[in-house]
Amino acid sequence: MNFADYIYVDDYAYGKYKKIENIIVNQKKYVEESFYAIILNEYTSKIEFEEWVYLQQRHYKLNPPTLVGLAKDYDSAQKIACIMVKTCFQEIGKLDYIAYLASLPECENETNLILVSGGKIND
Repeated sequence: MNFADYIYVDDYAYGKYKKIENIIVNQKKYVEESFYAIILNEYTSKIEFEEWVYLQQRHYKLNPPTLVGLAKDYDSAQKIACIMVKTCFQEIGKLDYIAYLASLPECENETNLILVSGGKIND
């Protein structure tokens, strides 16, 4: 799985980011708590979200997607995806998340977490 330079997270994922990152990098099949991964579909340039277990399928292992967000549950993932779409439209005027990521400044060696709490971005 590839990680974007900027990852949108909810309160749960923000507090446990290093643990979740370890689960993703090591492709652990069994986890204590499930979480949702928000990924970039590079074929359509749109964002999608799925439960982590779904991303263990062979297709995703052979074609690793870009991770752009993490959430505790379906509702949080839905809120984060809505905020990501809104931000993308505001910044570039269309729903092309690849172009949006390209417009952001590059990070060196560290992922920037964008905390989304209660449906709003916290700076």
